[in-house]
Amino acid sequence: MNDFEGEQLDLEYPCHWEYRVIGADLPTLERAVQSVMADKPYTCKPGNTSEGGRWCTLVVSLEVVDEGERVGLYRALQARDDIKIVL
Repeated sequence: MNDFEGEQLDLEYPCHWEYRVIGADLPTLERAVQSVMADKPYTCKPGNTSEGGRWCTLVVSLEVVDEGERVGLYRALQARDDIKIVL
């Protein structure tokens, strides 16, 4: 999966950011997100579920202070085995 390495978005920091994480079930996704975010304030809400119910989405919202934090959190979420896709 391409994480657009080397490309930088034109954002003004700090800014509100959302990640969508996809996995097998919401409780597992919530625990995975919690382990990555540690003490960083964030909110989660359920997103879409696949038609067959095999995959679900959790929308993670937070304020990021700079590009390094935004990309670092993306990579940390992506590195989790219990998270299949990060958007």
